[in-house]
Amino acid sequence: MKKAQFKWTLLILIPLFWIISCETEATDEPIIDPCNPSDVAGELLEATYFLTFTPEEVQAILNYYGAPIGLELDYTVDAYRVSYRTLDKHDELSKVSGLMLIPQGLDTLDLMSVQHGTVFERDEVGSVHPYFTAEGLITAMNGYLVVVPDYLGLGDSQLLHPYLHAGLSANAVIDMLRAAQIYACQNEMTLSDKLFLAGYSEGGFITLATHKIIEAEYADEFQLTAVAPMAGPYDLLGTTRNLLNRSTYANPGYIAYIVVAYNDIYEWNRLGEIFREPYASRIPGLFDGNHISSEINAQLTTNIDSLLTSEFKASFIAGEETQLETALLENSLLDWGPIAPVRLFHGTSDSTVFYENSVSAFESMQTNGGLSVDLVPLAGANHETAALPAYYLALEWFDSLRTSY
Repeated sequence: MKKAQFKWTLLILIPLFWIISCETEATDEPIIDPCNPSDVAGELLEATYFLTFTPEEVQAILNYYGAPIGLELDYTVDAYRVSYRTLDKHDELSKVSGLMLIPQGLDTLDLMSVQHGTVFERDEVGSVHPYFTAEGLITAMNGYLVVVPDYLGLGDSQLLHPYLHAGLSANAVIDMLRAAQIYACQNEMTLSDKLFLAGYSEGGFITLATHKIIEAEYADEFQLTAVAPMAGPYDLLGTTRNLLNRSTYANPGYIAYIVVAYNDIYEWNRLGEIFREPYASRIPGLFDGNHISSEINAQLTTNIDSLLTSEFKASFIAGEETQLETALLENSLLDWGPIAPVRLFHGTSDSTVFYENSVSAFESMQTNGGLSVDLVPLAGANHETAALPAYYLALEWFDSLRTSY
């Protein structure tokens, strides 16, 4: 080879060697996903295909349980188990889970988060099996991309569930919305500009809490289209006063659940002051995520005076129980005026979550400048019988606001 040729060969090979070397070194670096920032709230950890459901399958189940006729189920839905990160009570990132339901055959998808009601057993959630969230399946089959967060302490999360804590509950919803957006980005799915929230019972409370926190802290990230809280305990202080002025309550597990949760979150160590024996000693073991509501209620008592200590009850009624009262006020949802439209649904004969909660929320949000707040009473319906009709009415309202279906 002539010297000139050799020189030119080196000039070509040296840059080529440098490029190959750089590419080899680059493979040793962590791969950065532009859709999915790491180590942040909302980071998508995994989305795993689970099952596909047809409208015929879900309609057969609805018929079996006597659901009202008339709901249209239009789309076959693919279900995915999702794990993602959210913040726990120490403001540390924690792994949580949820269910994502994607209708087939749509080019553009409206996004909705559906918040499930109170469950005590950790596995009684949508990520374990989608049939635990029939409301999520129904909604997705109407053409929404639906996420159903399990919440902290349920599903994959081994923590104590922060029952009726507004901030921790809303964070789990907001971060699952982020995880769904990441999944859509990774899979080149198109989401519309429509975003809906709906939930029943505890889910109603979490829905309204999420609405409040989004508008207060994340208005530049999320623009809500409409929100449907249903039969939630929005007025926690008023509800507690109501309960303590009653002689009995059919679901004592709910009373114990919120006290156990707040006792843990606020680090009170007060179960023995609030509950009588033998219930005070039983209660911690009942909320380990392995018991269903009927088992918990069977280990407690429906008699308020037998469940709670006389000292605690007298102190609360006299306005001297400032610690619990402060926590209840902090987590109540009456002190704000929403921007996005809100429609509250509630059975007027609800003896589990009293109808007065929705009346108080409605009046308070209007007083505080809510731009579009409505209350839809379901005459004569109780906590169980109001659930499906409330969802049907909420879906009908949401559908009237959509443009992409």
